[in-house]
Amino acid sequence: MRSNVRHAAVLRQFTENADGSIQFDISGELSCRFEPEPQILWSRMTPVGIPCFTPGLLRDMERASQVVESYFSASVADDSLGYLVLTSGVPRVFNLGGDFGGFLQHIATQDRTALSDYARTAINVIYRNYVCHNLRGVTTVALLEGDALGGGFECALSCDVVIAERHVKCGFPEVLFDMFPGMGALSFLSRRCSRAVVQEVTRSGRQFTADELLAMGVIDLVVDTGGGADAVRNLVQRRRGQRHGHQAMNAVDRMLRPVTLQELYDVVALWVSAAISLPIRGQDWMRRVHSQQLRAFGLVSDPPGAVVRPISAASG
Repeated sequence: MRSNVRHAAVLRQFTENADGSIQFDISGELSCRFEPEPQILWSRMTPVGIPCFTPGLLRDMERASQVVESYFSASVADDSLGYLVLTSGVPRVFNLGGDFGGFLQHIATQDRTALSDYARTAINVIYRNYVCHNLRGVTTVALLEGDALGGGFECALSCDVVIAERHVKCGFPEVLFDMFPGMGALSFLSRRCSRAVVQEVTRSGRQFTADELLAMGVIDLVVDTGGGADAVRNLVQRRRGQRHGHQAMNAVDRMLRPVTLQELYDVVALWVSAAISLPIRGQDWMRRVHSQQLRAFGLVSDPPGAVVRPISAASG
């Protein structure tokens, strides 16, 4: 019997499936399914259109975090949450990062408030993930079955464990259009890597292969394409008798190399200032990549005979 102390609003947002799993009804762009036996919650992003962090998806993620916190903070021992896994339902893409269409509109109208609201919502989402949604004993895992760029990579790096399939590429292309990754990249990379690696990953504009990132200590595990979900289950199985030790070490790691919410807010305020004054050349670059994304995901058609450079090439 589940606890009756859960808030009524939370009770209306989950369904118990026949197989014993729990489905949280967040939105059409974000689903969360909890498997009680391995104690894994799979959070799956399926954004409509370009697979990036739109304001709507960010709001869904913030609400999902609150729902998960409310539900599991009242859980009894036998249905507690052990692992929260971030995944994508978009083939070959984890997340492409910021909402370029929205950025361009806000820059054109010099709407600093809108940019600030977007940025702070993104920080709230990433920080809640970094602190494991205010739940004790939870390990967060980013499962990259597709490419993660910009804010998508920042979101992944806020997790305790990052697993990538071998075909995946990740990077921060922001410097190519005279911006910088301002929503956690520098903070979270600095917890994981040397200063030299942080500089290379954030300042080169390159997309790095999964194997390169593993060698640099940026991510934790690389597996063959198609093996990501099994790798998560194997990780949980290996740690079954060591779960409390690993959870304690995760907590100690956050104590020794903390990332504070205020730090993230201060950095993203610099990002907003840089964005609102982005030079025309940078805006043109962003507009070109946004157009490529629209074409790549079937949102606009190419004219007959058009030659389109792939997003990966345009992004560095």
